[in-house]
Amino acid sequence: MLMSRRRFAQAGFAATLFAGFPSLAIAQSEGALPPKSPLGIAGTGLSAHLRGLDGVARGLRDDPVAFLDYVRSLGGGGVQIGVGKAHIARFRARLDELGMYYEGQAALPSRRDGDYGPFEASVQAAAALGATCVRAVSRPPEGGTGRRYETFRSREDWYSWLAEANAIIERCVPIAEKYRIAIALENHKDRTVHEHVALLKRIDSEYLGSLIDPGNNMSFMEMPEETVAALSPWVKACSLKDMGVAPYEDGFLLSEVLFDTGMTDQAKLFGMMRKANPKIFPTTELITRDPLRVPVLTSGYHAPFADRQPRVERWLAMVSKRQTKLPTVSGLSPAAQFALEEENTRKVFAWGLKAIKS
Repeated sequence: MLMSRRRFAQAGFAATLFAGFPSLAIAQSEGALPPKSPLGIAGTGLSAHLRGLDGVARGLRDDPVAFLDYVRSLGGGGVQIGVGKAHIARFRARLDELGMYYEGQAALPSRRDGDYGPFEASVQAAAALGATCVRAVSRPPEGGTGRRYETFRSREDWYSWLAEANAIIERCVPIAEKYRIAIALENHKDRTVHEHVALLKRIDSEYLGSLIDPGNNMSFMEMPEETVAALSPWVKACSLKDMGVAPYEDGFLLSEVLFDTGMTDQAKLFGMMRKANPKIFPTTELITRDPLRVPVLTSGYHAPFADRQPRVERWLAMVSKRQTKLPTVSGLSPAAQFALEEENTRKVFAWGLKAIKS
């Protein structure tokens, strides 16, 4: 439903989160609020809206309450973002009013001798907001992407980083235990699924678990079913996303796609996770972007691994068999990319109403 110029002027820019679409307040007043999906969304799935776009909409990064309102106006049932101390009271009140779920987010220190104060503040805020967990990822070396095959040039570099990253997590776990908020550590294109499991087994705390992203470890030539099955015993949260693949000259392309258009069955995978942990929420992270290039036919890809080479032939045969046309956004204007991110999010929430039981 498009908003008339008169209604747009009445609402004011501060209340209108995207020009041309009704804000939450207007949607409620006009009876246009979508049904609430069981799916929520991670902030990374709406990164363009967090940044904002000059002349179109203000960024929502500094106003988590506005972000919460925006997600609900699209039909979302929850959010996974960080909330600073100054916003806790307003956010909690709005969260309760809208009946939405909340998962926190906390940045791990980049060094084991770093400052753990910001991490603790994020965990404390999550506890105040009733979260069950905080999403966390191990931070890559400065200048790295976090993707193992792009960031590290040798196995030795990788093992050095891994020792540091694991030590940081060990120091964070007592903080999580103090506030009784679990760290949901994402498989973030850094550890193989077996390396991730080994860490969780070694630390063995109910306040350290997994955030399962079914698509990420496909960049390691690990099937989503393999990733979910291995990490489900520790699952605290998830990043649901259907994935499409296609070949290219150096390996394969990997892309988030609209649910039920790719090669993964997200409803089935989430069912596996919920069987292991009935309390987890179905959080999505469909990122609207160009496909990622995964260069498994290059020596550089294999340098930080010991065992990926034998997988290549079989994996690329699978890619050839299951390839689909992948979306690209780089040829669109910024405004069109902004609108597409919203459209994709609406469609994913609508999918959740049909595919996921609350």
